[in-house]
Amino acid sequence: HFTGSKDHNIALREQAQRRGLSISEYGVTIEDADEVVTHASEEELYEYLGYAYVPPELRETGVELVAARERELPDLVELSQLRGEMHCHSTWSSDGKNSIEEMATAARARGYRFLCLTDHSHYLRDGRLELQWTEIESLNTRLKPFRVLRGIEVNIRADGTLDVADETLAELDWVVASLHTSFDRDPTERILEAISNPHVDCIGHLTGRRLLKRQGATVDVEKVVTRAAETGTALEINSQPDRLDMRDTHARLAGEAGVLVPVTTDAHSTGALGYAELGIGQARRAWLTREQVLNTRTWAEIEKTRRKRRH
Repeated sequence: HFTGSKDHNIALREQAQRRGLSISEYGVTIEDADEVVTHASEEELYEYLGYAYVPPELRETGVELVAARERELPDLVELSQLRGEMHCHSTWSSDGKNSIEEMATAARARGYRFLCLTDHSHYLRDGRLELQWTEIESLNTRLKPFRVLRGIEVNIRADGTLDVADETLAELDWVVASLHTSFDRDPTERILEAISNPHVDCIGHLTGRRLLKRQGATVDVEKVVTRAAETGTALEINSQPDRLDMRDTHARLAGEAGVLVPVTTDAHSTGALGYAELGIGQARRAWLTREQVLNTRTWAEIEKTRRKRRH
């Protein structure tokens, strides 16, 4: 129970004191009887104090204890519930380390049913995108029932337009739009413009932050979340260790607004697919459930959502 933040533990101790109990690392002391009660698990401890079990990721401010007392804590998403990867790269991007087949095989070994390949758009010009589609088609024939989806990560330009034509985007299965340049230009308006494009399925790494390297752009997250909810555009949690973007507070805001949040790895190698565990931790800190995390669904279910949004 000491896993949580200082504020959580203070709130828990204060609530216990109101009942004549004292909590320490040794157990719960019944003050009037000078008796120490120990428990075999955290679940038992919280239940003894009158609360539903509070997962460690939610132990922050003490407010979560109110929901725990009322038995209203969410059933948080689990890593095992992910069905596929929705943002990753291959050697078709210059910074990718593994082939499409290697990425797909690694994803399938993780128990995934699909992988959205989203190589960087500027490496897919001059007919390369169509060549990639041919490779994907051949792979899908051999890897059935696993599927590689034809995706792309497009750059949001300084004026909010995308660096790939709409008629090309319309042929893709999954389009992620991200800020990579011109961070001095108004990021909120650029993101809102991208969300307004009916071919954009998801906004990648919302603020563009690189932990310990670069501050994220100052984005009006409430505006972005509102527009995303209106258009049915997803907002990802990017699981890269130096990104973890959206942050938990932003992801919680998105979830509460009805925005679907895919947990992606932005993997540039097969090993990086394992970063999903970090993203799930972020999603759990954001109070997100399985229903709110997009890639806990099958691709057929996701495709229905996409068609409804695009039409």
